[in-house]
Parts: sequence; C-alpha cells; structure tokens
Amino acid sequence: MTNKQTKGGGSQAAIPATDFLLEGERVSFEPEAVPPKATDEELNSRYAKGDIRIVTEQARYPLAGILQMLRETKQDESGKVTARYMLDPDYQRRHRWDDTRKSRLIESFLLNVPVPPVFLYERDLARFEVMDGRQRLTALGDFYDDKFALTGLEYWPDLEGRRYSTLPSKVRDGIDRRYISSIILLQETADSEEQAATLKKLVFERLNSGGVKLSSQETRNAIYSGPLNTLCLQLSENVTFRRLWGLPLDPDSESGNGVQEHDDATDEATLAGIRMFQKMEDVELVLRFFAYRQIGEFKAGLNKISAFLDLFLVRGNRFTDKVLGQYRLMFESTIEFLWQVMGPDAFTLLNTSARRATKIVYDPLMYIANSPAVVSHRAALIESKELLREELKNMYESSDDLFSGRRTNFADTQQRNAQIGAAFAAAIARLPRN
Repeated sequence: MTNKQTKGGGSQAAIPATDFLLEGERVSFEPEAVPPKATDEELNSRYAKGDIRIVTEQARYPLAGILQMLRETKQDESGKVTARYMLDPDYQRRHRWDDTRKSRLIESFLLNVPVPPVFLYERDLARFEVMDGRQRLTALGDFYDDKFALTGLEYWPDLEGRRYSTLPSKVRDGIDRRYISSIILLQETADSEEQAATLKKLVFERLNSGGVKLSSQETRNAIYSGPLNTLCLQLSENVTFRRLWGLPLDPDSESGNGVQEHDDATDEATLAGIRMFQKMEDVELVLRFFAYRQIGEFKAGLNKISAFLDLFLVRGNRFTDKVLGQYRLMFESTIEFLWQVMGPDAFTLLNTSARRATKIVYDPLMYIANSPAVVSHRAALIESKELLREELKNMYESSDDLFSGRRTNFADTQQRNAQIGAAFAAAIARLPRN
C-alpha cells in the first residue's frame, strides 16, 4: 500500500486500487494455449474440410432500385421490424462524403467506370449488414431521393446543379440501367458468434488494407457490434465528456466542429478533439473506462491496449442489461463529478502549462474517482475542490516521469493507480470535519 505525507507531517494511507467489480462483469484475460504446429497431413485435412474458409455469393443491384432496397424492412417471429439492409450511421467510420464526392460517384456510373463492389454480411437469413460500401450506398440513396445536386463534375460539367429528378430523360434512363455489384459473406461461414466476429474482422481489415487505415475503434465498432458497443457510442455523446476532451459538441454537423450550449457557456472543439472524433477515439475512451476496471488482470498493461479492448468488448457485449445500466450510471456520475471538482483541466497534467487532456491521466483518474472510497466523499470534495487540485498537482510534480506517457507496462499502470489514489486519500483526509 502506498503512503502519502500530509501537511501535518503524518501519513495518510492511499486509496487501494483493489477489485470493486460488479457482479457479472468479470472477464478472463488468460491467454489461450498455443497449439503445436500442424503437420502437412493435418493442414491438408483442415483445408479439405473447409476450416477458416469464407462462404460467399455475388449479386448485382440496379441503381434504380437502391433507394427502395435501403428502405426495405423485414419482420421477425417476435414481430420486431428491422431494416433488411443494415445501414447504421454509426457503423464503420465517421468520415462523411461531401456532395462533391457523392457527385463523382454518380459521374463514374454515367461514364460506366467500374465501381468496386460493396461487401455485405448476412447477419440472419436474408438480412444483411454493410461491411464495406456504406458511403457508396448512402450516396446512391441520397441521389435517388433528390437530397443533393450534382457538383464538382469533371466530364459532365453541364449537369452541374441537377438533381436526379431534373436530369435529362435519356441521361436519367442511362444511369437507371447501371448496376452496383455486391459480394455477400454468407451466414454459414461461421459456426458461432465469436467465429463470425473473427472472420468479419479478417475480411474487414483485408478490405480496408489498401485505403485509409482505420483506427482500432473504427474496426472494433464495425466488427464487434453489440449492447456494450452501443452503450459506448451513446455515452460518447455526453456533453460534459465532450468538453473535457475538446470534442465536437455537435457531432451531427457536417464538419464535426459544432458549438452548442452547456452551463450557459459555449465551446468550440479543438483540432485534436475533431481528429479524435473522426477516428472514433471518443468511443474508445468510454470503452477504456469500463475495461480499465480490470486492468489488474491484464499483465501486458497498456503495451497491448488494443488487444485488451478487443477482448473486453467481445466478452462485454454479453453483459446483462443490469450491468450495462450500472455502467451507464457510473460513467455519467464520474464524468460529472470530475467536471465539478476539476473543471476543464480534469484530464490534464496540472503541473505543466500545456493544458491538454491525456489518456495517461484519464485512465487512473476515472478509475480512482469511481472507487467506493471516493464516491462516498464526492460531495465534500466538490465543496473543497481546491484540496484535491492541490494534492494532484503536487503528485504530478513528484511523479513527472510516471505520467510522461512513455511508461506503459503493467507495473506502471498499477503505480499510477496508487499515486492517484494517494492524492485522493490525502485530499479526503484534509476535508473539513463537521
């Protein structure tokens, strides 16, 4: 246990970074045993049986039917109605095509330039989700729905400003005759949900290996969809959380750099915050808060944080509604507490002039601020907020190297937890007594 000297010369026991997990949230991070290397005979047998082989089929969709296709719904046995083609706006990346890029796609079809196929995953019988090609399908749907006018065309500049409904009849008939191809990853590819997720990840990463590299969370969001992932997406929209990280407060704006009111004040997103939003790092930060509660069981520390978060999300998507409801409350209350007690500097190193939120502070600060020993003193800490600020600043100064961002192994994570805990314990010990 770490001790911290108080101003009175005594020592105050630090808040231990011990296990305070909810019932039903514990995840095992034990590595699987590495099987012995297969012989040629075994490899031939596995290949003949079709192990790890993607089952696909191809289809062609006429452009004139795209809008109707995207609007099509199916009803299951329980009466629930869902889109036959899942085109979730939160799926994959957040980069949105502007009207110029949409128009260039339409021009490609006018010129009969080959357009890459879209990739679909059959999530249920005759129900699909778009793995790759959402932007293309959205652009086609918007065009046929008259939602934008053509702009920025290179070879058909005379069509500038035209919408689908105002195209010359022959031009409209011509584009209606075009098709977009698809490759469908069939349901029988996988025997279980976990195997399906693994194969989807494989295909998704290979599909995107030649373009703009996706961030870990963009891939995670596309492949490991489920209740916990949905919760992280929802909580990433928390306005206080966005202010603390300089994220766009109006994520629905085209630029992702919106401004909205909060506590009678307005803020603009920072450039770093906009980039984080575009790469879905805000969603990853929410996931980190939940996963970090079990960092003590992951001996690689932050050195393999991506693998840690992948595994936690896969297992966490199976958590009960009760656990996820508790997750929501603990995240929202912890963020609000840190805003009230620390203000916009909460995730920054208070001993430096650069006020930039960092993950190396965020992880242990959120972890300790949510511990039972702190939760019971939150109101008093807010009333005497200068005490906690002073203790944290002094701790950052004396532990400068530990919070430099270069130390990411398991022992470092535990030491940062202990140091943050000691600062909170010291502040609590100095609270005025009634």
